[in-house]
Amino acid sequence: MPRAFQQWHGFLLCAAAKAATGRVERGLGPLQVTMRQFGVLSVVAARPGLNQRAVGDLLRLHRMTVVALVDKLEGTGLMERRRGPDRRKLALHVTERGAVRLEEAQEALARAHQEFLSPLTAEEREALRRLLVRLVVRRPGL
Repeated sequence: MPRAFQQWHGFLLCAAAKAATGRVERGLGPLQVTMRQFGVLSVVAARPGLNQRAVGDLLRLHRMTVVALVDKLEGTGLMERRRGPDRRKLALHVTERGAVRLEEAQEALARAHQEFLSPLTAEEREALRRLLVRLVVRRPGL
């Protein structure tokens, strides 16, 4: 990255996100799971029975994107749609195979995370995490 760009937080955040995303995608690749699929699996595993709209809202993904992700996950046997209490909506559930794959993906993600953050001390990692939470999680509309 050119030195002139190193003063701009936006460029640095973008470069860091690209580097982290690349490591994660390479780690998840052998499992044939993308980051977005990992997100859907994680949300549904934590809250079984959610419908696609709720998953999209939580992950800030367009409805049609969620449909395509769930189609792929269902096609590979990692997730299933079931009739929910409101018979008009389908409830999403991670299959047993999906739970195993999610655990493998979490391990791959942890390795990629450790690798990406390896230049930082434990204290610096925690400081970075706290600052990112302040910038992203606690800001409405992001």
